[in-house]
Amino acid sequence: MKRFPIIIISFVFLFIVSTILMFVFKLCPPAGPWPTAPWCASKMEKVDLVNAITISTDINKINYPDFYKNPNVSNVAVKDPYCAITKSEVSYPKSYLGKYEMPSVEGAPFVGEINRTIGIKDTWIKEPNLNKSCIALDSKPMRKAYEETLDRVVNLGADQISFSNYVHFSDFKNALIDGPEKAAIKEGDLRFVVDKAKEKNLKMILYLNLAPGKQVVSDIPNATWLGTLIKNWEPFVLNQAKIAEETGIDALMINHFDYQPSIKDFEDAYEKDMLVLLGKVRNVYKGKVLLMIDPLWDSNLNKLDNLLKQVDGYIYTPTTNILNNRSNKVVNVDNLKGLYLENFMNVGKGFSKYNKPIHLRILVQSSKEFLEKGWSEDMFCIKKMDDPCFQKNLEVDFSSQAIAYEAMMEAIKETDGKYFKVGGVESYGYWYTDVILPSNSQPQMAHSVRNKPAESVVREWFKR
Repeated sequence: MKRFPIIIISFVFLFIVSTILMFVFKLCPPAGPWPTAPWCASKMEKVDLVNAITISTDINKINYPDFYKNPNVSNVAVKDPYCAITKSEVSYPKSYLGKYEMPSVEGAPFVGEINRTIGIKDTWIKEPNLNKSCIALDSKPMRKAYEETLDRVVNLGADQISFSNYVHFSDFKNALIDGPEKAAIKEGDLRFVVDKAKEKNLKMILYLNLAPGKQVVSDIPNATWLGTLIKNWEPFVLNQAKIAEETGIDALMINHFDYQPSIKDFEDAYEKDMLVLLGKVRNVYKGKVLLMIDPLWDSNLNKLDNLLKQVDGYIYTPTTNILNNRSNKVVNVDNLKGLYLENFMNVGKGFSKYNKPIHLRILVQSSKEFLEKGWSEDMFCIKKMDDPCFQKNLEVDFSSQAIAYEAMMEAIKETDGKYFKVGGVESYGYWYTDVILPSNSQPQMAHSVRNKPAESVVREWFKR
């Protein structure tokens, strides 16, 4: 009778020890009637696809555009569809290719002086795909995914990455912002990001972002509020500038996107306070200081003359919903190229006189409606009416993304030196992993070109 409790205790002890060892080494037990270990959940998943195509994740093995003209179609069981970091091949429904013919690449590559940039997806979390079955207990998966992604960046011909860090509003009404200690990417991770990029001989632009968080935001209410906002934005910018100087980041953006209202009618207040911020940044950071000009689009640039002269260059996001309010909504290279050229001509009218290089940040999602309706959240599900995840049900169209990219690249080549000096071209929102199928995150319709036909277009234009 005394031995029975000892046996039970021994079994419990062995179970605890084995569980700890399995957790430490991420080992998975064989399938059985027992519960699946949380860290093994993704390894137990698979998705059966009908009428799917399978492509290599090595861009050099894809003969573009011929591969997509008559791809092999089959039924495929995709293992670990939502949580994998790297795969040798990915599969997705043939319908994802869309209804258009993949565009030929004409006139590539860009001239050597133009920086080729891949914009890394603007999230930094413990598990890069943010899917429920992917459970990470530390930052190792994120760091691994980032390092693997840098290899792809180099393989694409890029010489630079962009990376985003951000803070949130804490009280919009009073223009209060979280301090740098609450930045999304902590200092240790940011230094890791820069160090690994340097190891690959990649330059880096650090973007800064101001996210609404749980706050309800609106346009700028008055000049006093705007001054308070810039003053409260300053600690985060100076903190990031100091890290940028110490780590050798090549360029730093001093304003922000996400919350990006027009500054029309507030030009005087904006310039005065941003010049103060610029001076303080110059005191701690010797690299290039960039200004995103999107919020300045409809403002009086004469009132911003000193600010526009004193920064080193501009960042601009070409119009995304380019077919909105257009009678001709045909998706082909000629039509889209003409619209992009019109957009660039208007940029040149306002900003070319400052003779600053403009870095073009390309955002083109791969949903069929994007070119007309614009951006949809791609990192997490949003409920619309009775649909718990409307993005999952958007019609995917990789061909429209590829056509838009080719049209954009051709327009940029024609713009350079004609409307303004193109300093760099960026394919923004590049996904961290080879995952392409939707779960909670939505890589199938995201800006990312990874494992999509548009990636081949980017490769051709980025060649040296």
